[in-house]
Amino acid sequence: MHQAEDEAKTAVDELETVPEIYLEDDADGVPVSHSRFPSLLNFLIILVAATSSFLFGYGNNAVAGSLAQESFIEKFLSGPNASALIDGMSAVFFAGGFIGTFIQGYVSDKFGRRFCAEMAALFMVLSGVLGAASVNPAMFIVSRGICGISGGMIMTNMPVYMSEIAPAHARGLLVGMHATYLILGYIVCGLAALGFNFITKPIQWRLQFIMLTFFAVVCAVSVMFIPESPRWYVEQGRLEEATAIMERLHRTKDDPTARMARAEFAQIVAQVNAERDLPHSYWYILSNPHLRKRAYCSVLLFAMVQSSGQLVIFNLMPILFAGLGFNNVLQLGLSVAWVAVAGLGSTTNALIVDRVNRVKLLGICGYLMAIAMSIEATLQRFYLNSDSKPGMNAAVAFFFIFMACYSFTADCVVYVYNAEIWPTHLRSKGVTFGLGAFFLFGIIYNSPSAQAFESIGWKYYLVFICMTLVCTTLIVFTFPETRGLTLEEVNSKFGDQVELPMTALK
Repeated sequence: MHQAEDEAKTAVDELETVPEIYLEDDADGVPVSHSRFPSLLNFLIILVAATSSFLFGYGNNAVAGSLAQESFIEKFLSGPNASALIDGMSAVFFAGGFIGTFIQGYVSDKFGRRFCAEMAALFMVLSGVLGAASVNPAMFIVSRGICGISGGMIMTNMPVYMSEIAPAHARGLLVGMHATYLILGYIVCGLAALGFNFITKPIQWRLQFIMLTFFAVVCAVSVMFIPESPRWYVEQGRLEEATAIMERLHRTKDDPTARMARAEFAQIVAQVNAERDLPHSYWYILSNPHLRKRAYCSVLLFAMVQSSGQLVIFNLMPILFAGLGFNNVLQLGLSVAWVAVAGLGSTTNALIVDRVNRVKLLGICGYLMAIAMSIEATLQRFYLNSDSKPGMNAAVAFFFIFMACYSFTADCVVYVYNAEIWPTHLRSKGVTFGLGAFFLFGIIYNSPSAQAFESIGWKYYLVFICMTLVCTTLIVFTFPETRGLTLEEVNSKFGDQVELPMTALK
């Protein structure tokens, strides 16, 4: 304890000797000094870590592409229970993801964020091998469950790791790489599915999962070369390693002495010392009002994401395009184009997320998605399975507009916000509430989706419209704003004490 206090005091004393650098107001209008951009090293390490995010995108999309490949349909979906099998493949993935989020909470806290990422990559290797070698639906479904466990670990662990190594003023941009690379994984998988569609041999659909195995091995190797989270090191009392990483990552040309890194390190040490003896359990979170508010924000955030219906649409994209009269090549091609729009939007969102308030972006996103989905439902009500070419083209166009509404406004924000609202000692377990809700609502909406569209068609969209409007309204009126604050200062937005505010360090 005394060593930690000495480290914090030394960092504060050293700040007095370094000239002031770039000034910008945070979310509360308080001037904060920092380098204008993150360091190149910090950015490169984020990109390496994001190979895990890419892996989730590819793994999740692998089945969507297979649904339009004749060899896969002949192998698994030629019987009368095809719709039920499709729903089962989707449901077991999300069920595995739900389990993976809780595994991550314990592994990440005990062994570190990097170890958790490595473990997730190895699970994905196993999933890819089993998927490529599947001889019956049961074996394939097991592979999807393991893929889901890996995906749950990745989706909860990566935003935590990225948020903990990113400087406050660029946290949105850097954590946004999680969503950007996730979409990149979707795009590469879609392109692979389109290319493999022209292979007429029975191995056609298996190539998708052979590629997944390859990418998982690359990810497992890459993760070995990134540093551990400095905040996790502080939690373990390994202060020298933590401060070395902080200074190395946050040193820039504008801040050659890593002045802001040392200021933030002092704040981290003070905050961790104050929280060191606090419980780390889920019950502790649920039994304290300031932590329950965070859990509420996390759950509602991803309830809105899933309630929009975007993942239902994404996972069934080839089937939905088939219903609009397109052949299998166009089904796959349009699916790739749809995800490409998401990639462009995600990149744009990462660039603006540190300049526009998070809650404002979430509100704009939710209401625009509800409007776009309402128009899509109306178009399908009148033109689905009709001879009206303009009507069907308009229905396709609004699929793209719907995705643009989400990706340009909130695709990165949801991961950034979910990770940054939790205190360091509870961050790995706290994000579980959000991503757990993501997978739980994924089960609720995706499990019956193929059969729902087959039986009630466009009326299934009404569920998404109503739920999105409710969730978005609650977000707009109840979520605190966090833009521009350090992870430790975000605590004040939930009624907690900040042990060493940045204003005190000046």
